Amino acid sequence: MIASPCINVCAMNPQTGLCAGCYRTIDEIAAWARLDDPHRLEVLAAVARRQQAQQPHEEDSRNNGKRHG
Repeated sequence: MIASPCINVCAMNPQTGLCAGCYRTIDEIAAWARLDDPHRLEVLAAVARRQQAQQPHEEDSRNNGKRHG
C-alpha cells in the first residue's frame, strides 16, 4: 500500500484549491483511503507536477528574482 503524501501541514489554499503541505485537492485527500495503488500513483504524479510548477516561483522569491549561473 502506498503511503499518503500528507506532511501534517494541512491548509487549503483558496486560490489554488490545493493543500499547502501535500499539494492535493480536497477531493484527492478525501478519496485517498479508498483508492487502490494505481490511482494513488496517479495522484502522486499530479502532486509531483504541481510541486515542480511551484518551484520556479519559490526559487525566484528566494533569489529575489536573480538567477545565478
